[in-house]
Amino acid sequence: MTFRPDVVFFDMDHTLIDNDCDVSWKEYLIQEGLADPSERGEMDRYWRLYYEGNLPVQDYLSFQLAQFRGRAPEEMAELARRHFEWRVRERVFPEARATLERLEADGVPRVMLTATNRPVAEPLARHLDMTDLIATELEIANGRYTGRIVEPYCIAEGKFVLASRYAAEQGRDLNRSVYYGDSIPDVAMLERVGRAVAVNPGEEMERIARSRGWRIERWSPRTEA
Repeated sequence: MTFRPDVVFFDMDHTLIDNDCDVSWKEYLIQEGLADPSERGEMDRYWRLYYEGNLPVQDYLSFQLAQFRGRAPEEMAELARRHFEWRVRERVFPEARATLERLEADGVPRVMLTATNRPVAEPLARHLDMTDLIATELEIANGRYTGRIVEPYCIAEGKFVLASRYAAEQGRDLNRSVYYGDSIPDVAMLERVGRAVAVNPGEEMERIARSRGWRIERWSPRTEA
């Protein structure tokens, strides 16, 4: 019998796109004069810890969301739109786009599931015509971002919690879902869906995927004609 998924979830960075949006977002803010150039080194350190599965979450969130603190959603949405045009739009993997188009033609819901905060992730979700976006939500008080998140953080186990909540609300069955992910923090989600797909996994992630019989796909960046 052909497996027809109830819903397909996609990680964002290095799964749908050849980019890490948390890194490029910080770089964009530095270019705009909204973040100090010294933050590049700290961002690189956090990036390595994330892919090792050792991210110090509270320290990282305080660092990553510092420029949101005290600013209005409208201001940050415009910055996020410009960041998308600058670094993200042209970095969608062609294989990701083809997969999404095939699922849409078959009427299968497509959900982007990312640790990146909603304002930064939303332009890509719209561009790809995703059915829904599940992202890290940011706290707002008195019309301004506080620099804190609305728990849970959409990473590792938090991804599973939020995906489970979404599936229950939408009447979808996680046992009949698919998840595409690329890194160690995705394992918590990959091991709980009906079908798991590791996209461009690193050495340790590939070892885990092979040991568990997950499908592995190699997606390539778009090349200029």
